[in-house]
Amino acid sequence: MSESATMNGAEALLELFRAQGTDYIFCSPIAAWAPLWEALAKRKATSNIESPIYFNCRHETLAVGLASGYYKATGRPQVVLLPTGLGVLNGAMAVRSAYHEHLPMLIVAPDTLTHGAVPGLDPGPEWPTLLVDLAGPVRNAETVTKWAKEVKTGTDLAADVRRAWYFAESVPRGPTLLSVPFDILMSQVAAPVGDKAKSSPLVAPTDSLREVAELLRQCRAPLIVTEHAARTPQDQAALVAIAESIGAPVFEYWMPQYVNFPRAHPLYAFDPIETHLKDADCILVIGAHGPWHPQETPLPEGCTVIHMEEDPLRPRAPYWGIHTDYCIAGDIGSNLAQLAALLQAQPSSAETATRTARWHAHNAVAQTAAAQEREAAHSAERIEATLLFDTLHRLLPDRAVIVDEIIAQVPAMIHHLFRDRDFSHIRGWAGALGTGIPTALGVKLARPNDVVVCVIGDGAFNYNPVPACLGLAQQYNVPVLVIICNNQGYISQEWNLYKYFPSGYALRDNNPYGRVIEPTPDYAAMAPAFGAFGECVTAPAELEGAISRAIGAVQRGQLALLDIRLAS
Repeated sequence: MSESATMNGAEALLELFRAQGTDYIFCSPIAAWAPLWEALAKRKATSNIESPIYFNCRHETLAVGLASGYYKATGRPQVVLLPTGLGVLNGAMAVRSAYHEHLPMLIVAPDTLTHGAVPGLDPGPEWPTLLVDLAGPVRNAETVTKWAKEVKTGTDLAADVRRAWYFAESVPRGPTLLSVPFDILMSQVAAPVGDKAKSSPLVAPTDSLREVAELLRQCRAPLIVTEHAARTPQDQAALVAIAESIGAPVFEYWMPQYVNFPRAHPLYAFDPIETHLKDADCILVIGAHGPWHPQETPLPEGCTVIHMEEDPLRPRAPYWGIHTDYCIAGDIGSNLAQLAALLQAQPSSAETATRTARWHAHNAVAQTAAAQEREAAHSAERIEATLLFDTLHRLLPDRAVIVDEIIAQVPAMIHHLFRDRDFSHIRGWAGALGTGIPTALGVKLARPNDVVVCVIGDGAFNYNPVPACLGLAQQYNVPVLVIICNNQGYISQEWNLYKYFPSGYALRDNNPYGRVIEPTPDYAAMAPAFGAFGECVTAPAELEGAISRAIGAVQRGQLALLDIRLAS
């Protein structure tokens, strides 16, 4: 393509998406995207090019969640189109979750420069009356994105897209946003030339990692704690090598984002890290926003804390209460690999072997207790979470992916579902509820040949854009298995009542207010409206058959929704 060639801004934008390596465009539609839709149709009619693939999303949270799930499964950022500043506001909760979890994506929102005053650039009468506000998409996005900017002129378009993409993928990663006026989408601009800007991950200096490696070799009671260290199998293998080299247990703090460490490994710690802080002389915190609670818990005198993170000490957060001695900044996976190589270059000591054996024995006790829990759950009158996850452990096929949006059942899921099976785990939320099913759908796009299961609480299910999600799954044939852990209320909302008011009126009178979902809906009845399989399961004897039927439906290309009524 010659440098003198021109096209309209929407065609240029589509070409820029392709050049950046975009697989999908996840669009929450608005009429102002008509030039882009025409560009997509023209491209298909004249060249039969299908990449990037366009998905019409019926909710902003769905569009953002699809991009988040796809990145978590592939490491590849995608494009999200949100409708004006209002769409940015409606999707802001999901964008904030992506920002919190360092998930890159490029968000584009249309706007207007002339508000219909120029007839050939008029986006519609709804714009000056209903769709614009003083803040606009950029200001609305500033608190939940890494970088946000309005494209001022057509000549800025290509450079701004490349900058936004580069900033999103650079450590610390995160979502970026461009506001592109309808006027530019409709106007002629120079055809973009050139490929994506090449970038390399930022890593810590080798000398800094060598110093940390030597410190870890010398310590007598090391602990490792993580939340999101290992998105890839390579990251997990590096973390295993580090733990085995120093004989340290690995704790996953409360709600892990991935399977950071094999959960059947003898160094995987089942019990809370808080019970072991008093004995530690060195703690390696790798990718954890809150490694223990409260963070001001006193540590032994002389205990060294090392924080390995894209951006240590959490500059994006208002709080980091842990005295930290070493900060290892940069790409976590690259730094993990370097540290593992440095530790493996030296032979392990006899003290390391003794420490490893001690932790093996300690963790074996917890694994035995978990096995006893599973045995007891099989004789219970109601469906316990333990029984649900043990049954899933037996019935799900290898390489299944678990996307969770649960709170109360997290320990049961961690202890009983994964164990010795080749399952992946991706957390589907980050503080705010409502992104679990969208994330699972994004994961399914990335792993179409694997069974993807969204394990979600009934409370969280009510926050998700369920009709939009079921509709997208039906329209684009994206079958996932949605399992509602239905304890008929927001059980986690009772925790502080038990903590602070155990003898208070709310618990005495069974009037907890915040936990109530009454009457319990028939969630499974929603499924047939979208051509999906749905079933409500109320008794332990029904569980195995229902799960088998649901897995079969998914493998035949049909979304399945199981409403599992759990014991509270």
